[in-house]
Amino acid sequence: MKKFTQKQKQQRGVKGESLLTDSLREAGLWSHKLINAGYGTVFDKLIIPPGGGYAVEAKTALEPRIPHSKITPNERRGLEKFMRQVGRDNACIIGIWLTEDTKRAFLIPWCQVRDAVCSGCRGSINMLEFPELPRKGSGWDMSCFGRRSKRDEI
Repeated sequence: MKKFTQKQKQQRGVKGESLLTDSLREAGLWSHKLINAGYGTVFDKLIIPPGGGYAVEAKTALEPRIPHSKITPNERRGLEKFMRQVGRDNACIIGIWLTEDTKRAFLIPWCQVRDAVCSGCRGSINMLEFPELPRKGSGWDMSCFGRRSKRDEI
């Protein structure tokens, strides 16, 4: 297997986040990249559609797996707090499987993986076990973040 430098891994992560930002912009959704102020971010993106909000951690990988160890304690706390304060379905990970030949993204609800990720056991999240975001243009369809919840319809 080919070895990748830390710089190459960072560049792949930046490209994955850029594709996500472009997809959100295309969907007409406001989002904000949280800046690392030296302590690590609590998650990567805050997405604010009408009537709600989402915390999104983007993880870009060469394989369709996200090792639990790649989700930092700070990111875990941030997703957990957002989920508790805003809503169970409002914190997620977008797993981006990005290679020269592959560009796929998966919506991974934090509430479904948090116990395994926070258990302290080694393991990984298999992106293929979660819904794939449909391709749209050079990115993905982000309409899943624009849907109103059932409680908003009452």
